[in-house]
Amino acid sequence: MKKAQILLSTYNGQKFIAQQLDSLLQQDHENIEILVRDDGSKDDTVSVLESYGAKYPNIKVIKGENKGVISSFFDLALNASETADFFAFCDQDDFWKPTKVSRAVSLLGKEKSNIPLLYFSRLDIVDEDLQFIKHSPIPPKGASLENALVQNIATGCTIVFNRAMLELFKSHVPAVNKITMHDAWFYLLGAAFGKIIYDEESHLLYRQHSSNTLGMADNKLKSAIVRYKNFQKKGKENPITKQVEEFYHLFKDKLKAEQAKLIRDYLFKQNNFITRTLYTFNTPLYRQNDRDTFIFKILYALKKY
Repeated sequence: MKKAQILLSTYNGQKFIAQQLDSLLQQDHENIEILVRDDGSKDDTVSVLESYGAKYPNIKVIKGENKGVISSFFDLALNASETADFFAFCDQDDFWKPTKVSRAVSLLGKEKSNIPLLYFSRLDIVDEDLQFIKHSPIPPKGASLENALVQNIATGCTIVFNRAMLELFKSHVPAVNKITMHDAWFYLLGAAFGKIIYDEESHLLYRQHSSNTLGMADNKLKSAIVRYKNFQKKGKENPITKQVEEFYHLFKDKLKAEQAKLIRDYLFKQNNFITRTLYTFNTPLYRQNDRDTFIFKILYALKKY
């Protein structure tokens, strides 16, 4: 049976970490390893991890210094098993259904292993007591490089990838301060160089915390205003453009001609008001709904994306 390794990053997660570890240990895929990196927790998270590590030989714990979530997940990927076939990102406060790993491995296993493969899925949004709230939306326009350049739709805790994707990541590791999030980077890699598998089934309970309510407003106008302000706030430092610049810098020699043109147009048409304005009307780049695409175009025209 193919080996899967779960890459779990923790930080001050004592409230839910035991419940999450229990769900990982109850996976119906029999060949699983769990690599945990603690990002310098100041609560009892490490004690919980060490107790599990002492009890279960398939759990390995790395006690690291506080680097932040992106660096922590990158460290996990860079220290991943040399014998595993598949790798799954994991957050500390969710709850995995028993089929979480086996479902991803089953779908990924149908594809050619020499191609970078990225699986991600729908999820069940729940409250802190794991009571169901709603399903996450299915991306209506699908995954593509045209989407990945300006939006991440691959929620990290659902991502599973193969060894070819891991080796692609390790070949050109980006500067952490130039990307938006680890999952966004992997989505970009998959969209450009691999194959993306989206699963409309959910195999994960995703805890929705009170501090994570962006886009949850029921009123469409209010939601649009909130999202515009959020994009604009992020746009002050143009993090998405920085990420695209880093991607182009690292991989321009590996891109197909049409991919390179797609990226150059996005990056360099910003520098002139006329070309920037024309680009907003003709860009092939898109977000998953028309409202967010419209907001993206406005901010791009204002050179704030």
